[in-house]
Amino acid sequence: MNGWNHFLAAFVVLFILYASSHSIYEIIVFSLIFGVLIDFDQIIGKLMKKPIHHRRTWLEEPFGLAFVGIPIGVVLSLFKPDYFFMITIPFLLHIVLDYLTIHEVAPLAPISNKTIKIGFFKSFPKPRWYKKHERGISEVYFTFFISTASLYQLLVYYL
Repeated sequence: MNGWNHFLAAFVVLFILYASSHSIYEIIVFSLIFGVLIDFDQIIGKLMKKPIHHRRTWLEEPFGLAFVGIPIGVVLSLFKPDYFFMITIPFLLHIVLDYLTIHEVAPLAPISNKTIKIGFFKSFPKPRWYKKHERGISEVYFTFFISTASLYQLLVYYL
């Protein structure tokens, strides 16, 4: 999924759960950092000379949440208990959204390098590695749905 979808999905869930107890700025920051910015691991994948169709590192896999997201959540929850879930929920949503998109994922990385394709959303714009026979639903529909949900939440909450 693209960064906009990662951000909005994390924002919607965090807003539903924490709008009454945390500022909108906290919700935005946690949605951005732990919902979107973990994609920067793909720069590391590029430096590791991974093929263009699979530059993800294990940080964007379930073990990334277990080895990075949860420990960061535990440490920051010492400041505010809600921070644990404000970290792990966007991180988990990022992984789930990536698994919904048609591209290779490695569920057992870094233990195993085996990759699989399990998603049904096609990235937009179409990546270079897609073959002509890739079938699926454009993620534009997901973007429309999640954008509408975000706008609705904000209007209901602030009006």
